[in-house]
Amino acid sequence: MVNVEASVCLIDKACIPCMGGIPPLDSAATNKLLAEVGHGWKINEAGHLFKEYKFDDCMGPIAFANRIAELAEAEAHHPDITIAWGKCSIEIWTHKISGLTESDFILAAKIEGIN
Repeated sequence: MVNVEASVCLIDKACIPCMGGIPPLDSAATNKLLAEVGHGWKINEAGHLFKEYKFDDCMGPIAFANRIAELAEAEAHHPDITIAWGKCSIEIWTHKISGLTESDFILAAKIEGIN
């Protein structure tokens, strides 16, 4: 029997709010999902999903951050967004468990979809 869930792309899934009480993803699951997201996303020193986007001006990062904010509201999953001239950095993790869940990778994939 085919696992239907495995054939669904991250971008097509919805973020699921974490109520706590679950363990963060292990390194094998994290590495698999990181490879699926691709596009330069990394795990930073804090163990969070991270990417920095580059722009040629000041308004590009601001407009991009606003699109991410709209997406975050729709998904009820909110990343840390840092804006500076020519760049917008995104850091994602599930605060309730101080670690990563599949929803973090879903949000990263959806952010890639609006870039």
